[in-house]
Amino acid sequence: MCFKAGTLTAMAKFKVSKPWRGTTDQRIAKFTKLVADLSGVYGIQPPAIDSTGVDAKASSGSSYYMPLMNLIALRGRLSVITLLHEFAHALGKSEFDTCRWSLNLFRRVFPTQFEKLEFQGHVARRRAAD
Repeated sequence: MCFKAGTLTAMAKFKVSKPWRGTTDQRIAKFTKLVADLSGVYGIQPPAIDSTGVDAKASSGSSYYMPLMNLIALRGRLSVITLLHEFAHALGKSEFDTCRWSLNLFRRVFPTQFEKLEFQGHVARRRAAD
């Protein structure tokens, strides 16, 4: 899959930031920076990030994008795939294209982590043994 010029550069910076490390606030700052960087690449107003529902013990499946407010609401565990998925909605992509874009981008930038996933319908989860 091809991505707009600058997308992989923004993702490479995000990868170097080690998005799975740090306090919740530090990780949210990394996610927010990625959204700003990708928004610049795609020429859109960066969506605001609402992280009030972040909970390390809950699923990120309740996260959503609210177009009227240009807001990504992160719920449950912080998930890079979920963030990319909701950002793709901000780009105006359909649900199918959102899944395709976010999963392919994650696989390209984080191949080792992608290999640890199992798919349950619409949801990608890290295998329990990993």
